[in-house]
Amino acid sequence: MIAPFFPWPALLLDDGSRTLVVADLHLGFEFELSEKGVNLPSQTWRIKDKMLRMVEEAKPDSLIILGDLKHTIPKVSLQEWRDIPSFLQALKRKVQDVRLVLGNHDGGGEVFAGMGVTVHASRGLLLEAGGVKVGLFHGHAWPSPKLFEASCWVIGHNHPAIQFRSLLGFRTIRQVWVSAPINLRRLCGDFLKYRGVKAGGNPEKVLREKFNVKPACRKLIILPAFNDLLGGLAFNATPQSELIGPITRSRGVQMDKAEVYLTDGIYLGLLKDLKKYG
Repeated sequence: MIAPFFPWPALLLDDGSRTLVVADLHLGFEFELSEKGVNLPSQTWRIKDKMLRMVEEAKPDSLIILGDLKHTIPKVSLQEWRDIPSFLQALKRKVQDVRLVLGNHDGGGEVFAGMGVTVHASRGLLLEAGGVKVGLFHGHAWPSPKLFEASCWVIGHNHPAIQFRSLLGFRTIRQVWVSAPINLRRLCGDFLKYRGVKAGGNPEKVLREKFNVKPACRKLIILPAFNDLLGGLAFNATPQSELIGPITRSRGVQMDKAEVYLTDGIYLGLLKDLKKYG
């Protein structure tokens, strides 16, 4: 089973063992605000409380943080050094297997391996749930070619949201889940172009022969940010070419046909229709 763990911004992979996947915690983001003159108390305690309540409800065997555990680029700030070890220790008391897939904000994040966390490179990892292969990576860069064998890709990075406009002109932003179909041939073509490989007339065949993989990816799931104080990128008010990262900008991701859900599970419709209200 692969399904959102409503109402939490987390994906549940259940194949006998239960794996929770979250993205974009951005612990220590307050440090950047303080450098700009905005004083906000550390929110790590609040995010930790939210995470522990979710874990208590889901009772997962594994927890995967899909990039951007921390916020400061490229270093680890003093606030992060102070807050993150206790945050991880609290998680480890509830979940034995905690993993971090490095995101673009996780420079220096390899040090967390010494805190009992398994750290994976930004190229991602491949899991299986209910007989379905799932490719997990942050989304700020192309994954390993091996992940093209997954039927479904799961990323974060974009902090997806939908913008609503009222009759009086007021605008509001709501976090959402996005599930977009994939055109495999175009996706393979864009990846080969990135790797400097000529695709010819059959990108899937070239990818198979060049990297010894069998491309199978048909769906992209974009997780809402676990840290709900970060705001979000309004997908219905942003052209696909201006989304963040090579995956969401790829011609292989059919973003207009994407299904959009609020974090409580309410289905909003297709993105192409929601653009009318952005």
